[in-house]
Amino acid sequence: MISRRHAIKSLVISVGGSALFSACGGRGVLAVLTPSASPRFYSEREMAVLSRVSDLLLPRTETPGALDAHVPALLDQLMAEWASSETQASHRAVLAALDTRLQASSGGDFLEGTDSVAEQALAAVDAAAYADEPLQGYRALKGLITQAYFATEAGAVDEQQWVAVPGRWEPCLDRS
Repeated sequence: MISRRHAIKSLVISVGGSALFSACGGRGVLAVLTPSASPRFYSEREMAVLSRVSDLLLPRTETPGALDAHVPALLDQLMAEWASSETQASHRAVLAALDTRLQASSGGDFLEGTDSVAEQALAAVDAAAYADEPLQGYRALKGLITQAYFATEAGAVDEQQWVAVPGRWEPCLDRS
């Protein structure tokens, strides 16, 4: 039986990271992620919604979760530094629509409610987004969160067990 994390990992690997960077105009990769105390792009509410959704999609298990990997901070940095004004406006609209839908699905208790209430609300939104009531941009946001996670050290090294140089590296070998 395939686990949820393995399925997500396989999906991300098959799709690649192109969507992550196409939203940012196709520019290069972030060198260092420094989560800040306050968001630079997102409002406090948007960051809270993004953090809760990220944590529900990729919770901490035997490997780090999205919050451990600072995925919301990475997305905040991408939106603040790299995203075009059109991408920023679209992203804010998606988050606002998602927030409204999640509040309605949870009875107005998505951020403050229990994990089970939040999980049920997100599951309802997710099911609708992949069925007949697509929430404009939700699927792209979900993919962006997932791809951002696997672009972090925790996602790449701990989850995918990626090794930069396989095998043992020996800088000086006696060739005699």
